[in-house]
Amino acid sequence: MELKPVNRDHLDFVRSGVMYQIFPDRFARDESVSADRPLDEWGTAPTRDNFFGGNLRGVEQRLGYLKDLGVSSIYFNPIFKAPSNHRYDTESYFEVEPLIGSNDDLRSLCATAKSHDIGILLDGVFNHCGKTMPEFLAAQAGDVEMQKLFHLYKDGSYQTFGGTPFMPKLHTAAPEVLDYVERVLRHWHEFGISGWRFDVPYKFADGFMKQLRARTADLSSAQYFIAEAWNEWSFATDFEAVQNYRSGGRLVDYVHKHSADAEDFIFDIIRWGQQWGDYSVLPNFIDSHDTPRFMTTVEGSMESWRLGFALHMLSPGVPIVFAGTELAMAGANDPDCRVTYPTSLNAEQQAALEFSKPWMRLRGASNAMKFGGIKLIELKNHALIFEREYEGSKLTVLVNTGWHDELLLTDISGEWTDLDQRPVRLEDRVPQRGLFIRSTSN
Repeated sequence: MELKPVNRDHLDFVRSGVMYQIFPDRFARDESVSADRPLDEWGTAPTRDNFFGGNLRGVEQRLGYLKDLGVSSIYFNPIFKAPSNHRYDTESYFEVEPLIGSNDDLRSLCATAKSHDIGILLDGVFNHCGKTMPEFLAAQAGDVEMQKLFHLYKDGSYQTFGGTPFMPKLHTAAPEVLDYVERVLRHWHEFGISGWRFDVPYKFADGFMKQLRARTADLSSAQYFIAEAWNEWSFATDFEAVQNYRSGGRLVDYVHKHSADAEDFIFDIIRWGQQWGDYSVLPNFIDSHDTPRFMTTVEGSMESWRLGFALHMLSPGVPIVFAGTELAMAGANDPDCRVTYPTSLNAEQQAALEFSKPWMRLRGASNAMKFGGIKLIELKNHALIFEREYEGSKLTVLVNTGWHDELLLTDISGEWTDLDQRPVRLEDRVPQRGLFIRSTSN
């Protein structure tokens, strides 16, 4: 069972390292940017309503840190003008939220990111908007042209996203909405962005994405579209990728819960890759702004976190690191997973970073990781050997998430590198709760 290597192309910026997810209000703040509202003290507990003032200039100042981690692309949660701290209730699709900066700040960020070989991906929220959007207010006031953008009813009610009154649904079957979204994509393309993640596209009208793709085929920033997706992927025929939460769930099953053995884990990872097609640009999530933190999912077990994080980097696809996951930050689901990024690291966070950084760098430094397929060599209970290979560059991975050593048929004797990327010699058994790699090249 295996996945074949992929061909290199215009999406190599995605394959070439880690994708780093940033919730703009919570990552980094340049204090020289004045805030237009009261801010909570950085580092205090997040709520669904408070603001901390993270901004684009703060992100730009941290690009060197992200490059050093092996990041090749950044996926931003919404940055457009909106009243909430999450900004999925868009007020203006053509203006950066003033609290996080200006349109010029985004231009500067994209230019600096490009100089670091980092692509910028924006979050496109086109299934719904916010109730303060001027076009929606005009529609409510009787503007016939604006009414074509929404689902309005004679009694003054309107279709919403998930029954949420502050998020009116856009009428994606209407040609006027298609025109509008095309204008949005063309507008931000000029800023130097590299792609888009689309929010709840499984609720778009039939044919909307196909038409949008055809209209924007001339834009380099419209060549990598990620669809928000959970367990169902069949709708995403007009996207390069889906948010692969399946892999993260299976990883936790394998390294921590033990509800999956090696066979369950590797068979599913390979089959999902085969199902999608170009698995190499498929973003794999172990956590995000919509889930508990990975450290919380593994119930605070540093042993499981270490095994899982390394295996996350070694699996086919693009590993997503939600800002702070590289520090083993904990947090339950929204709002606790949306904590601010520390301005200074405590001893535990520093130790986690010293562990995670080499694994993130390896992902970006190895052609076998970027473009190589995956080939199953042998498995037994919770022990597994697989290879990633591309044009003579090969990485062999040996992992055992179980609680006892395993004897395999494959000869594993010789020098390996362990979880801490230290040299170690193995004889004939795979040690319990261990992960080892070995690189070879022609």
